[in-house]
Amino acid sequence: MIWKKVLIPLVLCTVTSGIFSNCSPATEKPTTDGEVVETPVPVDIDASSVDVLGETWRVTELTFESNKEYNTKNAEQFDVVMDAKFTNKNSGTTLTIPAFWDGENIFRVRFAPTQYGIWEYETFCDTDASLNGRTGTIGANIYKGDLDIYKHGFVKTNGSKYFVYDDGTPFFYLGDTHWTMLTEEFDKPGPHAGNTGASSHFKYIVDKRVSQGFTVYQSEPIGARFILNDGFQSADIRGFQQADQYFDYIAQAGLVHANAQFFFPNTMSDELCMDVIYLEKLARYWVARWGAYPVMWTLAQEIDNNDLHNYTFNPWVNIAEYLHKYDAYGHPLTGHQINTGITTVTGKGCQWGPGKPGKGRSLFASSEVTERTGHNWYAAQWSQKVNEMTNSDTVRDYWDSPKVGVAYEMNYCNLWTDDFGARVQGWRAYLNGLFGYGYGAIDIWYYNSSYDIEEDSVKRDGRSTITVADKKKKWSEAVEFESGYQMGYMRSFFESFDWWELVPDFNNEISFIRENEEVLYDCAAKGNEIYVIYLFSESSVKTGIIGNVDSEASYTIQWFNPRTGEFLQKTENVKTDTLDKDGKPGISLSEKPDTADWVVLVTKN
Repeated sequence: MIWKKVLIPLVLCTVTSGIFSNCSPATEKPTTDGEVVETPVPVDIDASSVDVLGETWRVTELTFESNKEYNTKNAEQFDVVMDAKFTNKNSGTTLTIPAFWDGENIFRVRFAPTQYGIWEYETFCDTDASLNGRTGTIGANIYKGDLDIYKHGFVKTNGSKYFVYDDGTPFFYLGDTHWTMLTEEFDKPGPHAGNTGASSHFKYIVDKRVSQGFTVYQSEPIGARFILNDGFQSADIRGFQQADQYFDYIAQAGLVHANAQFFFPNTMSDELCMDVIYLEKLARYWVARWGAYPVMWTLAQEIDNNDLHNYTFNPWVNIAEYLHKYDAYGHPLTGHQINTGITTVTGKGCQWGPGKPGKGRSLFASSEVTERTGHNWYAAQWSQKVNEMTNSDTVRDYWDSPKVGVAYEMNYCNLWTDDFGARVQGWRAYLNGLFGYGYGAIDIWYYNSSYDIEEDSVKRDGRSTITVADKKKKWSEAVEFESGYQMGYMRSFFESFDWWELVPDFNNEISFIRENEEVLYDCAAKGNEIYVIYLFSESSVKTGIIGNVDSEASYTIQWFNPRTGEFLQKTENVKTDTLDKDGKPGISLSEKPDTADWVVLVTKN
């Protein structure tokens, strides 16, 4: 499969007296208006000129040893506050990075250079003189590999409806869910490897998902293998060191790691949840240890409202504030929401069953909290029945928000739905303005789980025929589910054009008017230039009319098979041939090739 790449050249060089120096011969780069300009290419920094040599956006680790005596058993080192200030000699850019304790008297600083050049650093520590005033240099050459997350820089929000890399390139969020990541065997295949030939359970799945086109790894490390319910102890260091291996491998694979600080709110005792001093120390430690990786912070499972605990105040708002405070890179930050039947942004669309309104408004919805915490995207738990139209009130609530919305958790394949259901959810998410989808498969989203394992799921989505036997399939089978490959097909389709410019129709029947109520669909469009219609009725081949078209233009119509990733039909130079419901020019679509789900791409010539 060929992925379309949007490449934006980096223009970074050593600067002396306002002119470029230490640059290799110029290369030609086209501008947006087609003009060819010369762009200086920085020359690699000589390793002998710096203490440590690395690359832009890649982790560089510094190790410091204290000569002060600490009571390690009581984890006194956890209270040590040490920072390293990094300054780029050319640009003057500064980043202050917290250090973390890594056992005995060892402290480490992990730094990802955001720019080319030589960075000088100095350490600061008021309580330990041996850790104060350390200095040195780090050289950062331009990353030369093929991974987008390092070519374009860390993912962030920019006030738009979608994520972007640091250089502004749109980022397509396609996540795979591993809530119990640390239970996936790192150095062995584990008991469920089957005939995969895997030497590592964890690495095998990561590599497979990368090959299938996934871009995000979703996890909740703490609570799956070790907990912090008794406070931070020396023994917990080993757990964090084990987690390092997972974080590092995910980054090396080029995936963004959307990771939670805890599994569930009850991973900590109620007493600790109320201890804001402890929470700040813990948040600072998390940022120090893993903030230099390509990550997103997701706090904990289902914490946006007090649905699992009756807190006097919700501590996760404070934890979000602390994460933002210490994160020099400004990684995207959110809280994993509970089902959208209970909580959306403002409460619009919440309906927990007939006559059962949800609690409504997100804790992070107000502008006051937004400014205080750095919260900048919504991780929605949005699940739709696959035999009915979308509840537009719910998704419109996210679209109307100034933040990015992601369908972070939906019905998982072979748990509550099948390939069809998992596929439908992904397409519906992107066509309804939730520019991100968190896919999941049985025995991967929750390894070795017996969760809901003895109950059929026919009632879950209105169509599924998932059985107990289906649910008991192991990860070695689940990683090969067709739906996993079909997510990559979906990404490939959207990346064939500027998907981030699509605006949901929200079933207003402006861009698409269905022929009758048998037609189940979702539609998004870019004005009258691009239309994407996903038709998922399983009992009808009926379609409808493309509306809001340019009567003076012609269009090309293409049929895309989301099950195979192939364009089946293409009709060029189609003219207006009918009227829409408002009596305006429209284009009649032919019937679907069959009753399966199909995608129609209509583009203005």
